[in-house]
Amino acid sequence: TDMQKLSRLLSTIKAVLEDAEQKQFIEKAIQLWFKELNVVACEIDDVLDDYAAEASRVKIGTRMKDILEKFNAIADERKDLGLSDQKRGSYFNASRETGSTVNEPEVLGRDEEKEQIVRILTKEKDRVDQNVSVLPIVGVGGLGKTTLAQLIFSDKCITEHFELKLWVWVSEDFDVKRIIKVLIESVEKTSIGDLALNILQGKLQELLRGKRYLIVLDDVWNENPREWEKMKSVLQCGSRGSSIVVTTRKQKVAEIMRTLETHYLSSLSEDRCWALFKQQAFDCQEKEERLEAVGKEIVKKCGGVPLAAKALGAFLRFKSEAEWNSVKCSELWNLPEDETDILPALRLSYLNLPVELRGCFAYCAVFPKGYEIEKEEVKHLWMANGLITSNGTMEVEDVGDAVLTELHNRSLFQAVEKEVFARRSVPAFKMHDLVHNLAQSVMEAKHGGTESNRTMMLDMPHDQLTTLPKGMRFLRNLRHLCLQGCGSLTHVPSGIGKLTCLRTLSKAVLGGKKGFQLSELRDLNMLGGELSIRHLERIEDKKDAEATCLIKKQSLRELNLHWDSERTLQRYNDEEVLEALKPSPNLQLLCVLGFKGSSSLPSWISTVTTVTVLGSAVEYIVGAQESTAAAAMSLSMKQLTLINMPNLKEMLGREVQGTPRVFSQLQSLRFENCPTLTLPLPRMPSLKKLSISTCPNMAWASISNLTSLNSFEIARIEGLSCFPEEMLQNLSLLESLVIRQVKDLRALPKSLASLTALKKLNIWDCPMLESLPEEGLRGLASLQKLDFVDCYNLVSLSMGTKALKSLTHLRIKGSDATALPEEVKHLPALQKLELDDFPNLTSLPNCIQMMTTLQSLTINYCELLGPRCQRGREEWHKIKHIPFLDLKIE
Repeated sequence: TDMQKLSRLLSTIKAVLEDAEQKQFIEKAIQLWFKELNVVACEIDDVLDDYAAEASRVKIGTRMKDILEKFNAIADERKDLGLSDQKRGSYFNASRETGSTVNEPEVLGRDEEKEQIVRILTKEKDRVDQNVSVLPIVGVGGLGKTTLAQLIFSDKCITEHFELKLWVWVSEDFDVKRIIKVLIESVEKTSIGDLALNILQGKLQELLRGKRYLIVLDDVWNENPREWEKMKSVLQCGSRGSSIVVTTRKQKVAEIMRTLETHYLSSLSEDRCWALFKQQAFDCQEKEERLEAVGKEIVKKCGGVPLAAKALGAFLRFKSEAEWNSVKCSELWNLPEDETDILPALRLSYLNLPVELRGCFAYCAVFPKGYEIEKEEVKHLWMANGLITSNGTMEVEDVGDAVLTELHNRSLFQAVEKEVFARRSVPAFKMHDLVHNLAQSVMEAKHGGTESNRTMMLDMPHDQLTTLPKGMRFLRNLRHLCLQGCGSLTHVPSGIGKLTCLRTLSKAVLGGKKGFQLSELRDLNMLGGELSIRHLERIEDKKDAEATCLIKKQSLRELNLHWDSERTLQRYNDEEVLEALKPSPNLQLLCVLGFKGSSSLPSWISTVTTVTVLGSAVEYIVGAQESTAAAAMSLSMKQLTLINMPNLKEMLGREVQGTPRVFSQLQSLRFENCPTLTLPLPRMPSLKKLSISTCPNMAWASISNLTSLNSFEIARIEGLSCFPEEMLQNLSLLESLVIRQVKDLRALPKSLASLTALKKLNIWDCPMLESLPEEGLRGLASLQKLDFVDCYNLVSLSMGTKALKSLTHLRIKGSDATALPEEVKHLPALQKLELDDFPNLTSLPNCIQMMTTLQSLTINYCELLGPRCQRGREEWHKIKHIPFLDLKIE
């Protein structure tokens, strides 16, 4: 059929594109042709999509004719350009071959890493087994893996420790015979003929046997374990402590070869990048002084990659100031490649990708630099743009996971956790700035820009969208309907329940009798990720809730259940509706908003890892019936957040006997605006983190029962002048205490001294606090950081400061005091002192110049003191001995 012809044509085009993509970076004549062919490929892809969606065949026939005419015109040029639809050849240039000698005037910023690896390698002689040790060095292209390996190879300790040191540049082709031949020639210092593999293997083993050797295999790309095993078997003949250092961009290579922990190469600091850049860029002091400011802006583009810093420096060495400013305003991928050599080095990672992954990588140029790309978001975008498809054995979402893993393993993506709503994080990835430049250069080559008309950003908030089109029910193959940014959506059409392929339905808005019904979720059992259900107050019968069969939706990870505050039904049935919406035990996060049940929450909430309840009318969390039911369940709740609960009196109903298991796994608990919470907290043996805000009637003494607490925050409490002594008595594991906006607080309890593990104490916006309790400070030998913000009446730290033997960091921000507390001189380990917003402070105590441990002093917004601390002024002699001074004079 015509469609089959078109599909075969697309396959042929893609094969030619693979060959053209490699060559167009070298041969400029191919570049324009490459873009034109890409356009045709996209058009064919669109036609095939339309055909699959049953669009008008007449229109498709016309479009096919146009496309074939375009293709025939372009195809005639293929042979003239020397392009093939066969498998591509090698793109690794022999000029990249490396040797063991460091060819830098001075290598900056790698001393610590070199020493660390040298220590590891020289200790390997103490191993019990005889196996050769393998230590991989992994990092993105240009980061300095080869240079670090050269530094290790040339180190004096390494030279003394190993009898033989050998270096091989491996590159793309992991040819065991070639590598063995190079190793033999390195030992014998002479060229050998083309001998059989078994003869070469024997000869190498003769040369290595009984010797402690170091071999560097530089620039390895091989992911075939069998090839490595062939090589490794030949090398198992040295004496104990023989080692191999491998440099690679690919994590999988490291996993195949390593016996020691992989060393992930870090980016250089901006200061060290600047030093590298200066080595190359300046030939005289005058030029450095004149161009330093613009030079430092240019260095920021390097992202800690030494190759980029050196290449840019050399490129700019003989350029004019106007040209420097032009580079500062340019993207790196627009600079001349033959002069900078940055992108060609990085492009090897791209050209080494399987062709089906290249489009996925290049697509990521549409994200801004530094953007944290959510894992699910990018998979959906790839799917929407036809960049990933099911391969027969794997679902398309699993293919997306595999692509992300592969890009991460090849050092093109960095894994991060992205902070999102409600203090939680989701798996995400970032691209190094230079890798982003690489993606932009590829997108430019393919489409003539970094955005194509096929691009759609799904995380953008949606222009006023209130209603979804009625025809959505006909999209039978739809898998992901992502509506997270549609805050104004009030109507979802009926018929969504027919879309049984759906894996994501992020929002469902219940309508009236003709709108979307909750029962439509019954057969959508493939739903995963996040599901928000709005307007649950519109449910008249709990049977409608039971019909959703949420318990069968095993892949659902996050569930948001919303009742609106404005209700038309007079009868409240929230309790039975929530009970009927019991999810699968695999659910990880539950948010309940506007629930007006009067007694307690259902027992099944204890099976969810993270639970947030906002604006609920319940009087307690668990009653006797729920506690009994929960005892038979697998308890998973680790985080519980309770916000705007006007009727909450206690966590447990009064009829609950003993210590219920329901909170036995709870690790984090947060109360906010629970004004009627008055009764003691129950024992929670696993609780590590507690936050209490706007709960003025809290039974503070009961907190002493929470002996496992590691972090405790108190905020926005009115009418409290002092906490009860019992509150802190048993918290011997507490490491962080934060007290914020307790406006009437005048003193801290003496039992502060019982916090023997406390490392951080933050007191913010407590304007009535004048001093710390001398007796209370005596037990704080572990305290490292003390922070006061907007405690305007604080005049004394008390003599208890003598006991703060571990305090290294003191910050005081916002004070009406005319003098710094004298007790600062008693802090024996203070390294960093920050003074911020002291409008009345005119001088520093003389003791400052006697504090030999002080390494850093920051003075901000101190109108009277700041100018007096400048070089040569009245206070300068007190602070001039401090290594790091940050004086902001406003």
